[in-house]
Amino acid sequence: MLPILKCPVCQGRLTVGATAAGCELHHSFDLARSGYLNLLLADQRRSTEPGDSPDMMRHRRAFLLAGYYDEIAQATAAAVSDALTGRAHASIADLGCGEGFFLAHVKRTLAAHPAYRYYGIDISRAGVKMATTHDRAITWIVAGIHRSPFEAQSLDVVLSMCAPIAGDEFQRVIREDGALITVTPGPDHLDALRAIIYPSVVPHLPAPALMDVDTRFNLSGSSRVRYPIDLESQEVIMDLLSMTPYYWNISLETKSRVEACSRLRVTVDLSVNVYSARVIPPV
Repeated sequence: MLPILKCPVCQGRLTVGATAAGCELHHSFDLARSGYLNLLLADQRRSTEPGDSPDMMRHRRAFLLAGYYDEIAQATAAAVSDALTGRAHASIADLGCGEGFFLAHVKRTLAAHPAYRYYGIDISRAGVKMATTHDRAITWIVAGIHRSPFEAQSLDVVLSMCAPIAGDEFQRVIREDGALITVTPGPDHLDALRAIIYPSVVPHLPAPALMDVDTRFNLSGSSRVRYPIDLESQEVIMDLLSMTPYYWNISLETKSRVEACSRLRVTVDLSVNVYSARVIPPV
């Protein structure tokens, strides 16, 4: 398979070597000692360390490794496997990979396909550095998902795991016969946690409805994964809170109410949605 990465400076073909990546115009990017590649240019950052903090990533890793989202990981891997039926070679990228849990699970599940290549992209350097400890054979890259370092129509599958959906960029990088797989909240997701945070809990919109007005993609399948989990310590409850958007938006008083909980039963309610990218007709 041809290299599919492009240089963030000149947009030329980027080749990854043992210690660095470089293009024909001699722009070079060193591989970090832990094994990741940083392709986020200074003018693409809004802060010195964009994205989720190391502390938030540690909370996320603790929660995910405890197994609470294993059923989501399994459903996602099954969707990827179905989307790649019959393909001996494929490139799969998780855009917004966080600390790498879901992509690493997909790779383990599809271990019978050694020619598949995997790429994890996140703007958080802390998350990508942590992701390398899952699997050094995955290409882990610090980069933004709205300006990803991929050639046009180079990916067979793009994953978006409860991450922002960059529709224009997803359509640009997905092959005409490829798939976009999103994991998005169902109506009851984290109901008991939201009941602590908000005076009244409004159900999330059904997941496919989030892209009903997006003419760039066709929904080809959706499965709902819904089950209860029991969180039996304050530490685990705070791990969960720290990996959600609520962590950024709630007051200290509300955060204290969550911290006061030592047990909580919440509903995991997520939809795994598979989309095909609509072909852009030539102008």
